[in-house]
Amino acid sequence: MSAVAGFSVRREVDGPVAFAVVDLDGRPVPELGAFLRDLAERDRSAYTQRAYALGLADFFGWLAARGLALEAADRSVVSAYIADYRAGDKGGATRVDVARIGRVDGRTRKPAPALERQPATVNHRLAVLASFFAFVIGRDRERGAGVWLGAENPVPRASGGMEGSHGMPGRDAPRRGRRGELRQRVPRRLPRHLEPGLAEELIEAAGSWRDKALVMLLWRTGQRIGDWSPAHGRHGVLGMALADLDRRTCSVVVRLKGARDEHRVPVAEEFWPLFSRYLAEERGFGDPGAPAWLARGGRALSYATFESSLRYLGGKVGARVNAHMFRHTLAQVLVDSCGLKVAQEVLGHRHLSTTADAYTRVDQAALVRALEHANAAVDRAARVASERGGAADGEGGYVFGYDAATLVALESLAVDEHPDQGRPR
Repeated sequence: MSAVAGFSVRREVDGPVAFAVVDLDGRPVPELGAFLRDLAERDRSAYTQRAYALGLADFFGWLAARGLALEAADRSVVSAYIADYRAGDKGGATRVDVARIGRVDGRTRKPAPALERQPATVNHRLAVLASFFAFVIGRDRERGAGVWLGAENPVPRASGGMEGSHGMPGRDAPRRGRRGELRQRVPRRLPRHLEPGLAEELIEAAGSWRDKALVMLLWRTGQRIGDWSPAHGRHGVLGMALADLDRRTCSVVVRLKGARDEHRVPVAEEFWPLFSRYLAEERGFGDPGAPAWLARGGRALSYATFESSLRYLGGKVGARVNAHMFRHTLAQVLVDSCGLKVAQEVLGHRHLSTTADAYTRVDQAALVRALEHANAAVDRAARVASERGGAADGEGGYVFGYDAATLVALESLAVDEHPDQGRPR
């Protein structure tokens, strides 16, 4: 059970709803129960249900601490809550080191955690509130009665960027809805990559065959680390059972997050000796349906435990790392060398646009070639201008080395437009 500002998020063992929000007396909050049940009926994952439950428990606790009823939650109240939420204690496994704020890891470019919550986190909380208020307003509208009948969503969805305009990007400024006024701008950052040498250092530094095999598997397959959780199910590398690792075919089967589909991925030969040592010396063999990766005590290795181990490994080699960096690194190599479609298949993205949006913004090799070509063109133009004697004093000459016919045409245009200003020769 997770306590949030006087309200608690309780995991529900039976029934369609994975989580419930209860008050100080342990009684479920009716409005939130109906909303979470609606999420479950729309087949939202347990991760989503838990995230929404925690977010709304925090919001209800904030209201209660100020003596406000839910009905008082107009736009000004939501705005005040979001301001407090952004500046509040983030919690989580990684505590903020004030002395390191603003520093960036030199090997991975991963920044140290900041005191304030990040824009994407703030925007997600706004999305949670917007969905909840849309639900209660819609419910009262269907009933034809209720406090929210005819009310306006205090966190309305933003209108499209070109709504009410000529629809011409570049000509019209984006027109945002009122939700847009509260949303934070999320900076577009390049994915954090790992250098091959750093990955090898992490594998070497790992103190168990299990961690060596896991880091190698992440490094060579680019799959999500995932989890094996009673509440959230299983997916990704940590969600694999023993039967999902097949040395005979040199492949593994992972379950994709959200989609619940199985995904087969080939694995390099160098992984299998590490996995064999893990089985023989640490885990042992057993039921093919049992978790492949175990923590102490024989429990399934959880995401939180592995991430803690990986942070420890990163500290040993002097780099801030997380599991998703392995995925980013392999993904970029696949896009650059094999194309988007191959990268999509390996990564298990449902839509090609997901792969393209994340990994086709920068192709380093193409950028280098383009800049070399542009610099060579500028150098050629400078040489031509210098040979003609018109660029030495900063006047005359053309940027590019045009052919004779083009030069005649350009000279004629210049004379026609400025008959009294002949081009110096």
